Amino acid sequence: MEHISFVLQIDPSQVEEYKRRHERVDPALEEQFAVAGIHRYHIYFHEGILFAFMEVDNFEKAMAHLSNHPANAAWQAKMADLLLVWENGQTVKMINEMYRYTTRASE
Repeated sequence: MEHISFVLQIDPSQVEEYKRRHERVDPALEEQFAVAGIHRYHIYFHEGILFAFMEVDNFEKAMAHLSNHPANAAWQAKMADLLLVWENGQTVKMINEMYRYTTRASE
């Protein structure tokens, strides 16, 4: 199981719209998350930054699967007007894990 984190930027004036759109995520997209091996996907907001955390069997394979699915293409198009681009030209910037605590029961 991989633990993946990344950050996205959003115009702070668009936070409520971002939140509203996530109240109704397409069930077909969420179904594809499961098919792709995504077990958990959390997004948090703090001062213009969206922090995402994902537990996934294989991140690279999951992203390849989703990149070819129409439900994901539609969702990405729907969200494109809210996300800002990083200096690398992408909306997603991967971040490295620095510490993890787990109990033996959760391993």
